[in-house]
Amino acid sequence: MKWSQRLTRFAAATALSCLAAGVQAETWKYSIEVSQGDIQDLYAQEFKKRIEQKTDGDVEVKIYYGGTLGTSADTTELAANGALQFANVSLGHLGSFVPEIQLFSIPFILSESNDVNKKLMTESKTVFEDMAPDFAKSGLRLMSIYSEGEDAWAANRAVRSPADLDNFKMRILVSPLQVEAFKDLGSSPTPLPFGEVYGALQLKVIDGVGNPISSIYQSKFFEVTDHLISARHQLFTSAIVTGEDWFGSLPPARQQLVQETLKEVSIHMMDEVPRLEEQFLAKILEEKPQMEYIRLNEAQRDLFRERAEKTRGKFVELVGDNGRQVLDNFLAEREQWEAQLN
Repeated sequence: MKWSQRLTRFAAATALSCLAAGVQAETWKYSIEVSQGDIQDLYAQEFKKRIEQKTDGDVEVKIYYGGTLGTSADTTELAANGALQFANVSLGHLGSFVPEIQLFSIPFILSESNDVNKKLMTESKTVFEDMAPDFAKSGLRLMSIYSEGEDAWAANRAVRSPADLDNFKMRILVSPLQVEAFKDLGSSPTPLPFGEVYGALQLKVIDGVGNPISSIYQSKFFEVTDHLISARHQLFTSAIVTGEDWFGSLPPARQQLVQETLKEVSIHMMDEVPRLEEQFLAKILEEKPQMEYIRLNEAQRDLFRERAEKTRGKFVELVGDNGRQVLDNFLAEREQWEAQLN
């Protein structure tokens, strides 16, 4: 079904439900990419709780789970057209709308400090101000970014060095820079829809997948792989987007409330994620004791870090004229906050 058809049916169903219910609380529709219980869901639930409390019930947040409203591209289009108020999408998907946001697909681009990354993901001028006009051209407003945890690798073979990724088919998001990034790390990047990953791992069509540990558990990828690798090369970053027109139609006080609440939830979740990662990792190792958990040491990580330097140049080439400025500005912000906070 085309996204435009999905939009029409979704809008019609929403209108009918509102008529049936009579005049009640305003409903804000919020989609996530994954299933109930995942970190995206925990984020959405926290936002729902806080915004409903702050508006004294004048707003109800209704959460739609992965696949209910289509692909990530579908939900992004729904948000841009105002049929959906909030869409939680991985930043790799947003690269087709705003190439600059693929900055977050560069391995080792973020800090080793969670406090620094909270600043980068909630206050970066480079991201939230400089990129805003490009999002607006697509009818979108970038509201918030947060980390779901490290992008760990569930794999059919052990990986401790770039050489181990030779002829290794790594499932990635459909993102031009992710293709280049995983080539640079040494693998054979293989874009694949999320719903096909379990079967592809099981049948050895792919050799591994990068996902938050929570998703590796929730999606049962650990059942069909034998190794879980923590290279800590990248955080799996998610974005909350809304429609530029819809957000602009809100009263200024309501706009501020939404922005403040999303920032609060992003910081709250990034403080919670390390604890949640430990819990999900413990569940994986408890349910599959034979799973080999490999945590790379700093010398091993340095081998991948050296490879990732190439990806920065490819980001500049991909983005075009202002790519170098975006990269330099973001790295300068990271350096500034590391000096202040560490």
